[in-house]
Amino acid sequence: MDRILGTALLVFGAAVIAIALGPDPGVTAWVAQAVLEAAFTGLSWQLAQRRDQGSGTRRFWEAAAVAGLIFTAGAVLRAAQSANHPGTVAGLSTVPTILLTVATGVLLAFLLSRPWGSGRRVRKRLWLDMSIVLISGGVAVWMVTLIGRGDAHRTGQLVWTMAGAVILLAAAVALVRVVYTRSTPVRLLVGVTLTLAIAVFGVGHVLNPQLQTAPDLRAVLVVRMVPALLLVAAARFEQLRNPAPPARDRRAAAGLPFVAVAATQILLIVELATGGLTDRAWGALAGTVIVTGLVMIRQHLVFVENARLVRGLDETVAALGRQEDRLRYAARHDHLTGLPNRAALDERAKLLSSTEGQGRAVLLLDLNEFKAVNDTLGHHAGDRLLKVIANRLRRSVRPTDLVARLGGDEFSVLLADASASDAVEAAHRIMGDLARRARIAGRTLRPSASIGIAASHHEPFETLLRNADEAMYEAKRRNSGFHLHAEGDS
Repeated sequence: MDRILGTALLVFGAAVIAIALGPDPGVTAWVAQAVLEAAFTGLSWQLAQRRDQGSGTRRFWEAAAVAGLIFTAGAVLRAAQSANHPGTVAGLSTVPTILLTVATGVLLAFLLSRPWGSGRRVRKRLWLDMSIVLISGGVAVWMVTLIGRGDAHRTGQLVWTMAGAVILLAAAVALVRVVYTRSTPVRLLVGVTLTLAIAVFGVGHVLNPQLQTAPDLRAVLVVRMVPALLLVAAARFEQLRNPAPPARDRRAAAGLPFVAVAATQILLIVELATGGLTDRAWGALAGTVIVTGLVMIRQHLVFVENARLVRGLDETVAALGRQEDRLRYAARHDHLTGLPNRAALDERAKLLSSTEGQGRAVLLLDLNEFKAVNDTLGHHAGDRLLKVIANRLRRSVRPTDLVARLGGDEFSVLLADASASDAVEAAHRIMGDLARRARIAGRTLRPSASIGIAASHHEPFETLLRNADEAMYEAKRRNSGFHLHAEGDS
């Protein structure tokens, strides 16, 4: 166990034993509380000097050190009063209690004063969850306050009961703030421990009339020391943290509204079972109805938000699917003409190669005098001519054939289930379609191409493509328009 926490527990345990067995329990309890609160003051001041934290956190611990001094002063005064007036050991005394209340207010003010710092949608959910928790806390404060107020026969007692109720409600707000937001100056564990200390202090205020008349004042004195022990624990927890604590998990906070509903219902059941339909029971019933209604609204909002997220996810998946289709299309097609590219041509060739007993043919086309078009009319005219050629090639072949642009002014046609005569017939048809006049950049052109043809029943595609390339150059050399590569020539 940590040395400082161990020492604090040792002081607390020794004080419990001295209170139980010693002759002057009041002095012992308040001296022990003063020692613990002095330790909290020292730890808070050390935390305020750390440089591995934000300015807001440093200011909070500076304020905590000031609050610790006030706590200590109040405990010392109470110890002195207990020594002089033993009959008041368990009650509240005006000046010391004012000091302790002021110190509590300082801590609460710094826990609640910083901006919330969340987006609009998050803030709406946050305020709804806070309302649920706070109404549940308000029910508990209502019931505890009525219990305390029932025995508060003097004005001073009633004032402290009401002050304790305010402290309890503020502690509930601080607890929700610490659990739900990242903008608090302390970590979750530290904030929860601090708010618990403040809540126990508030309960002591609310139930002061009952505590003063309790049959066992020694137990009351032990309970009054608990907030001081929790303050020391909170400061030490902060000292032991890493310089950069991990991000807070909001999933734990999501269950807090349901805990609030359960708490109000349990309070209602207990009150009905023990006291019947009293004012406290009516308050608990009203709180239970309101909290349950808010939880239903909250769950409806969660459902709507989840539906929105699911729709957004579906749209994202659909958009990714469309993008994947576009990328797949772009990877297999020429961006200028829209024709399949070499990769698509290879895929179709592999598919045809797996089909036994069918002939296939490859036509390789190279446009004649295409460089002159680029040089004289410009590259835009050349691109326009390539698109015209691509459209004419599509119309010149069968639906089962594949026209591809290999690059530049070079095209290829893959004929499925075709013989050499079928390929020659396709070449004649292509040459006729290409020779039609085309109006490009204000000029009338008559496109033409040199076509190499290779056909076979058994040759692999790469061989056919190479043979078609040789035949194309032969057609250029002969200026014959097309040339058929005969099987066995290569």
